[in-house]
Amino acid sequence: MLRGLKLEHRVLLTGTPLQNNLEELWSLLNFIHPAGFPSSEAFLREFGNVTSEEDVARLQAVLKPLMLRRLKDDVVRRAPKTMQCSFVPLSPTLPFRLRQ
Repeated sequence: MLRGLKLEHRVLLTGTPLQNNLEELWSLLNFIHPAGFPSSEAFLREFGNVTSEEDVARLQAVLKPLMLRRLKDDVVRRAPKTMQCSFVPLSPTLPFRLRQ
């Protein structure tokens, strides 16, 4: 269905595709850049067994030009949250009496 769309540019906003399985990651990459990732078999053959830091670094190098990553340090360095309490007086009594 998505392949039928004639698009000049493609952008995907997604959660954390690196935590999904590699077949789902390939689907995202194939949609973004079909010429660069034409075959799921070839992608899984190359990256299907990511077990070492070198494998992760190699996969990240492939993904780097295609993804904006937010690292944990980027999130942790934000200013701490503050709490502000605003006390508002209760509304005045109703001008009529409620029936009992």
